[in-house]
Amino acid sequence: MDHHENLMQMYFGMQADALRNTAEQGDEVFSRVREAMTGERPASVVLLGIGSSFHSARLAEKEFRALSGLPVTCMTPEQAMDRVSDFNARSLVIAVSQSGTSTNTLRALKELRPRAARILAVTQGADSPVAKEADQVIPLYIPEEKAGPKTMGVISSVCSLLLIAAALSREANAWENLKSDMLSEAEAMAQNLNAVRDWAVSHADTLASETSWMVVGQRDAAAAAGEGALKLTETVRRTVAFYELEEAVHGPCASFIARPALMCLRLPWEDQTRPEALCGACEARGGHAFRVGLNPGRPVTDGLSVTLAYGVRRLAVLELLLPAQAVSAWAPPRMGIDLDERDHDSFTAILAGHLEM
Repeated sequence: MDHHENLMQMYFGMQADALRNTAEQGDEVFSRVREAMTGERPASVVLLGIGSSFHSARLAEKEFRALSGLPVTCMTPEQAMDRVSDFNARSLVIAVSQSGTSTNTLRALKELRPRAARILAVTQGADSPVAKEADQVIPLYIPEEKAGPKTMGVISSVCSLLLIAAALSREANAWENLKSDMLSEAEAMAQNLNAVRDWAVSHADTLASETSWMVVGQRDAAAAAGEGALKLTETVRRTVAFYELEEAVHGPCASFIARPALMCLRLPWEDQTRPEALCGACEARGGHAFRVGLNPGRPVTDGLSVTLAYGVRRLAVLELLLPAQAVSAWAPPRMGIDLDERDHDSFTAILAGHLEM
């Protein structure tokens, strides 16, 4: 991916390397977590973030719970501040903020500090305000993403959270097994990046012509759908809605009369009847349905549909991030949108805070 029209296209192509680099830093993460977690084992974990950082936490939540053996909850900073009385001396708070400058996350950490046993920060900003509020920093081992919409940062944040979970695990070889799985997933992702890029380029005119989007995720894919909807909102600058599959089939599908584009993220080990019915309903009303699936082999594209390879089941959902990212990187140039010219500064001033993009 040597040629790129914007920075997001370049960063998109670097995600497999970001995954590998994060896996290779597992020993360092393990050491930092053990250094911070002296004393009694935490009784519960809260993953804290906003925007893509929140979606990263949601993507990691289920496997974090399985690895650590601890109750895990994802919250936005506002939710955490509303529930501050729920935190106690055995609560572990893990704040995710790629930049480390999210004012909402920082404000929540200041409120939680007197109650939480430990605070860890997953961030690129080692000297950032969020990092300074933490007991220990877990760095993101990626280059700085100067583009607003983040890609590498999401992958690295999810995997860093899982490395923390492995460090908290009571299972023998949890970290070694996770590292092996991450490297396997990176190999699958390297194949997918090229296939998804070619798919997005070949359909760029169609993608650019869509006036609205609905992104739907089936079960564990819902977090990937939420992040995909955020990416599309940031880049194609159209109306984008996100729903979990079961929610979409109970009302929101009525909006198909307006012919939105549907991106449906599906899992091969789940029943396909309802996702396929939803796609069919969209197409019957004249809309485009972009089916995104997974298989353990090689990536395959078929018209508007793309089936991606995956390495291991517990990390497979990471691959489902790629199609929305590719649309976000390759459709805007066809729409006359320059993604490298960030224009949200005025909105930041109006909101009197940092918009973590």
